Amino acid sequence: MPLTLSNLGVDMLNGRISLSALRFPQHDAAVLKLDNVDLSALFTVLKPKQFAMSGRVDGELPLYLNHPKWLVRNGWIANAGTLTLRLDKDMADAIASNNLATGAAIDWLRYMEINRSQARVDLDNLGELSLHAKIDGVNPLKSAKREVILNYSHQENVFQLWRSLRFGDNLQEWLEQALAEPGEQP
Repeated sequence: MPLTLSNLGVDMLNGRISLSALRFPQHDAAVLKLDNVDLSALFTVLKPKQFAMSGRVDGELPLYLNHPKWLVRNGWIANAGTLTLRLDKDMADAIASNNLATGAAIDWLRYMEINRSQARVDLDNLGELSLHAKIDGVNPLKSAKREVILNYSHQENVFQLWRSLRFGDNLQEWLEQALAEPGEQP
């Protein structure tokens, strides 16, 4: 007899995360929907040192639990208003010091106000993430009139990354705290 979980959702990260009907056995993707998720809240949980972001995003990530290749296929994430990106000064300085052209590009990205961003996300069952993003914004510290258009592709094994960043420890600590304090939203 098949099992179906439906109407799954939680208000977290100052937004809403929901999951469409999840069926076992699975015939179609269960879509993880991000609605107005606050990047500041997410980055507070993850605690990355290289950069910080603020603003809100929406997205849909089709999840496959028994696909022979994919965990997420043709997912997307987009801004739901203005985003900001701030690179860590030491990291940006280190990258900029290696190459004059790279340094000039990094100077435009040190602080960005992003008007439009859209990313396509795929994740295979071995942890290989492929992210292709287009970001349009400005660096008001350099020139508020000069538009910065960034086409960015990234591929990385997120399972290895999470282990190296101790992501699981941070997430576990945050979940334990969130569950111990009912009524307060992290």
